[in-house]
Amino acid sequence: MSEVITTWTGRTACALQAALRMTNEGFAAKLGVAVRTVAGWHRNPEIVPRTEMQQILDVTLERANDGARGRFAAALDRVEVQPPAPAVDPLVSQMAAEMALMQARIDTLQEQLGALALRILT
Repeated sequence: MSEVITTWTGRTACALQAALRMTNEGFAAKLGVAVRTVAGWHRNPEIVPRTEMQQILDVTLERANDGARGRFAAALDRVEVQPPAPAVDPLVSQMAAEMALMQARIDTLQEQLGALALRILT
């Protein structure tokens, strides 16, 4: 069984998370993103992650075991086909995606700084 996602969305990313039976924190760590990014997919299932994240999700699905792939395929079968989103200015979409990526990087840096501060203080 081989599922191919041509374009990942928040909805399909969340389906992969559920198939892997991971928490937001665990899934974020596996993908190398902030927990806020994963939570954002839950809040906005229509969001389309950036190209780099699409590739990370592709690899994560490819590396999943057969059980997780089966659960993912079943989840995709249950996902309703959503009507197309209203047309949005591509520049606005690009800026929003870039801002989300910058926020995710800021979150990661803050987490790293917190961990470093703890090591220094102990």
